[in-house]
Amino acid sequence: MRQEKPFILLLSFFILLGPAVLHAQQPYHLDTNVITIGEQAVLTIEDPQHFVEMQQLSQNGVIVAGQTIDSLPTDEGYRIVQRNRITSFEAGDRWLKLSEEDSLMLRVLDVEGVDTSSLDIKDIAPIAKEPYTFWEIFRWILLGLIVAGIVVGIVYVIRRRRSHESILPKALKPSIPADAQALQELDALRQQQLWQQGKAKEYHTRLTDIVRGYMEEMFGIRATEMTTDETLDAFMQTTAHSEQTEVMLRQMLTTADMVKFAKSEPMPYEHDRSMTNAVAFVMNTRPRPVEDAEKEKETKEEKQ
Repeated sequence: MRQEKPFILLLSFFILLGPAVLHAQQPYHLDTNVITIGEQAVLTIEDPQHFVEMQQLSQNGVIVAGQTIDSLPTDEGYRIVQRNRITSFEAGDRWLKLSEEDSLMLRVLDVEGVDTSSLDIKDIAPIAKEPYTFWEIFRWILLGLIVAGIVVGIVYVIRRRRSHESILPKALKPSIPADAQALQELDALRQQQLWQQGKAKEYHTRLTDIVRGYMEEMFGIRATEMTTDETLDAFMQTTAHSEQTEVMLRQMLTTADMVKFAKSEPMPYEHDRSMTNAVAFVMNTRPRPVEDAEKEKETKEEKQ
């Protein structure tokens, strides 16, 4: 009996010490082996060679909620450990596959006191809708106005093009009569002496532009957008047309075309003749005062 007592004490010592030794050698341990659905347990791995990835643990109904690497101070320096926060929403025994040889069991308990069979299962609540703010509404209105403006602009340009009208609105009519305006511009052009400075093309271009602008204001002829022949044909349909004024207009336009397109070099007298004809054309086609018209009528009747 005395010989069996030491053996029993030694056996009890190994039985009590065995789990502690096994735990010291095991690099994995859970802070708890039993959780309720939705609760979390912490799996600590103390050997970097046995660290696992989140995908490896996320199986058999186990979900990894987070994973961190920590350094713990020891007598010999620091020890690196990996902590994994795991949970599960399925009741039962869940095995954590840590390596080919090692696994840990996590027991997941159902929530007590809840009888799911007696409860109505409800759909997931829809996303709550926030009320629209002023800016959210206004920006759509602003975008609509911009798009509408672009569409109206495109339609306007297409219609003006089809009717051969200028896209931009016409400038306001001068406060002085068209003939007076043209004569002032011709006089200013003469004083600049452009052709004397070798700027014959600019001189004739501006001269014909003045006359064409005068015709547009006076007779409604869109001369600024017409060729020479079209301008002459349109002028011949007006009441101001005469053989003399036609000759004046033809000389001005033809000479300008030769300078601008054929790079012709007119003689000095041709430059002066274009200016003289331009002034005479305006003078002979502008509206006449009532008194002058009556005197001309009386003169014609006396000659008859």
